[in-house]
Amino acid sequence: MPISEALAPDETGPGIFDLTERRVIVTGASRGLGRQLARGLAAFGASVACVARDQAALDETVALIEAQGGKASAYVADLGDPDAVTSLIERVAIDMGGIDVLLNNAGVDHDSPIEETSLETWEKVIEVNNRSVFLMIQAASPYLRASGGYGKVINIASILGTVAMRDNSAYVMSKHAAIGLTKSIALEWGRRGVQVNALCPGFLVTDMTIHSVSDEASSKWITSRTPMGRWGQPSDYVGAAVFLASRASDFMTGQTLYIDGGWTAQ
Repeated sequence: MPISEALAPDETGPGIFDLTERRVIVTGASRGLGRQLARGLAAFGASVACVARDQAALDETVALIEAQGGKASAYVADLGDPDAVTSLIERVAIDMGGIDVLLNNAGVDHDSPIEETSLETWEKVIEVNNRSVFLMIQAASPYLRASGGYGKVINIASILGTVAMRDNSAYVMSKHAAIGLTKSIALEWGRRGVQVNALCPGFLVTDMTIHSVSDEASSKWITSRTPMGRWGQPSDYVGAAVFLASRASDFMTGQTLYIDGGWTAQ
């Protein structure tokens, strides 16, 4: 049978990106990239559980999604606390009737040479960037595997999970670990109907990077080394997130998708 005949009509049309009735969790959704991704996924029809620590900021995200006609709800949780994560996942699953997509976006950075990086800073970076991801995936696993072959995990890593920068050791290590975790779980769940992939941003404008954006020398250094000659914007990542959350990526797992203006091509 020709391949064209084996494909259902909707598998070759725009409906392949439709997220209607999909139940999605986005962590770190109170600001920056997480807020933009939550809005973008909701715009394609997903019901989005927005997770962070700041209730007021989460309410703003939900209000923005609802204003554009989307569905969203806010959940305040400490993602470093195993009991809090278990409770969060259970509440979301009850409220939404299940979980189809988990987007782990919550993260922190630091800027210090190794000799000046305190153990407290090091442990904080690992707790937020790795421990929380492990806890969320582990707690959500039964729901993702029960989602009828639609389960998706999207881990927001970084180009610094592949390359490195000085004075950023804890963050660089945490993002390398995030990519390793993505590949490992993808192998475990390959036959269980759950795809696990990483989305790796380059340098983008968020609250976390505003100090570098505002510093003329730092900003010039970054843009001069980015082949596309500019900083990324949170909106630049929505298309990739929709792809990874949708049926369009059903045969893709254990991969890292770089949205970096060409940085890692060098």
